[in-house]
Amino acid sequence: MPKSAGKVIPASGLADKGKVFAPYDVDMNISDAATNMNKFYRMQVVEGTGGSQGKSWFVQQWGRVGSAGQQQVKGPTSTAGAIKLMEQKFRQKTGKSWADRGAAGAGSANASARSGKGHYEFTARLKQAGAKFATQKGAVAISLMWDHSSSKVRNDLDLWVTAPSGEKIGFRNKKSRCGGQLDVDRMQSADKPVENIVWTKKAPRGKYSIKVQNFSMNHKKSIPFQVGIVLDGGEMQVLEKTMPPKDMGWVAVKKFNY
Repeated sequence: MPKSAGKVIPASGLADKGKVFAPYDVDMNISDAATNMNKFYRMQVVEGTGGSQGKSWFVQQWGRVGSAGQQQVKGPTSTAGAIKLMEQKFRQKTGKSWADRGAAGAGSANASARSGKGHYEFTARLKQAGAKFATQKGAVAISLMWDHSSSKVRNDLDLWVTAPSGEKIGFRNKKSRCGGQLDVDRMQSADKPVENIVWTKKAPRGKYSIKVQNFSMNHKKSIPFQVGIVLDGGEMQVLEKTMPPKDMGWVAVKKFNY
């Protein structure tokens, strides 16, 4: 039986019910000066002891460095179930499988989060493209990225957002009357494609609608793509979608109220 890797996160309320199931205990620091991001993210599997034997939990804690942050406990479940939840979250946050965590130090104490399919890769691409970010209250940013690692599977995807006024923002209408702007528009030739529609302040209140169009492609395959949403300078929500192999096809991504 593995020994405990460290202390149970106190805010979880599980300190007197179990111990950390080694090696499932991770601290990550996420910093990006461009977006004023300086966050911590910790996750661990807690295995029940004493009267809680046979139970396990997946625990997460996150927030701005220096703050108590927020915490979430999932369970009780089996140890295998808690491990599965943690490994899924680790891949989402780092872009690496848990088995590959040692390749660059990920998974050890104070490891830096790495670029992957989540918001770290979004941040890197947007920063490189010179995009504007939603860093304050009243700001909204909606971003799109997809994979061009193979020259034989490339697409020109287009991001479209319908503002609460009903005006559509995209490559044919890059600036809206309500302050929204398509400030990054990458095409089929881009190695790391990304697009970004942003209101840096005073984003209108109401219903937003996000769609993605497959403007062109050089293959006949369905491809995954990701859409990121940031509201009021908060953490990015990343949505995973699939684009069918159809020229000029559309995928409705999400509608939300702001």
